[in-house]
Amino acid sequence: MSSSAPSTPARVASTATGRMVPPARKASAKGLSWFAGGAVAGALDTCVTMPLDTVKTKMHLKQYAGPLSCAQAIVRADGAAGLYYGFRPFVIQASGKAAVRFCMFDALRRAVDGAGVDRSANPAAWSLTLGFGAGMAEALFWTAPTERLKILRQAKAGEGVGGAVGELSVILREQGVRGLYVGAGATAARQASSVAVRFSVLDRLSAALCGLLGHDAARDGRAPAWVTFVAGGTGGAVGAALNNPIDVVKSRIQSGQSASAVECCQTLLRERGPAAFAAGLSARVPRLFVSQAIQFTVVAQVVALLERKFS
Repeated sequence: MSSSAPSTPARVASTATGRMVPPARKASAKGLSWFAGGAVAGALDTCVTMPLDTVKTKMHLKQYAGPLSCAQAIVRADGAAGLYYGFRPFVIQASGKAAVRFCMFDALRRAVDGAGVDRSANPAAWSLTLGFGAGMAEALFWTAPTERLKILRQAKAGEGVGGAVGELSVILREQGVRGLYVGAGATAARQASSVAVRFSVLDRLSAALCGLLGHDAARDGRAPAWVTFVAGGTGGAVGAALNNPIDVVKSRIQSGQSASAVECCQTLLRERGPAAFAAGLSARVPRLFVSQAIQFTVVAQVVALLERKFS
């Protein structure tokens, strides 16, 4: 990021208190603050946006007239609880992946800065690159196996069979640990591309909004919370719109409807045409806007609070 850009969850400045803190402890505290901020933000985000995620997943797997008809079908069959099928793996996943994502982004950024690289020369490219790395790490360390469990449970929503349980034991017994990584390649592609776009858009839009409003970000080291909310949400929405085809393929592979990305694409084109790759977009874009608006805003506040404490 540019040194003149307003600070956001991509760069939250510490507020000095005058105490001398050993560098090692300070670095450790910063890493912990990003991890904690991501965990809190991910859990809160899940509680608010999971119904839209369930609708999005069902629209990936079956044809509906729209998100409203999909939601109505789920509620008719399973009640409002159907919109929260898979909540437990989802909240664990969302909290953990956000923690890993923000912590990894900060670690990669500090590593690049420590190597003497001047990111201000091309801030957008660096935000994109660091976001890609953070998203890839998030997917492989945490998201792929938990997403597999979430998708299997959400696939049962609207079927009138009750919330599916026991998938973990069944997968481990029948397929071993590798069964949890079905669709890992598509998950990694989705996360890396979406996180890269989120951080890049956040960076540029935050700077543009602060510049337009004449906000002196250098005064307190942070952009206003509403700017982070709008910029973070926009980044989430743009990322969702751009990589929805990957998400459709991922959902179908992880639910067991397709064995590979190639087979999935061939089946979708044959049965539903190119429009199949836009399935769930009307639910996914608003969900990712709200989701990332919440996450970036909460992380910024938590990190700022903890860094003041440990500075």
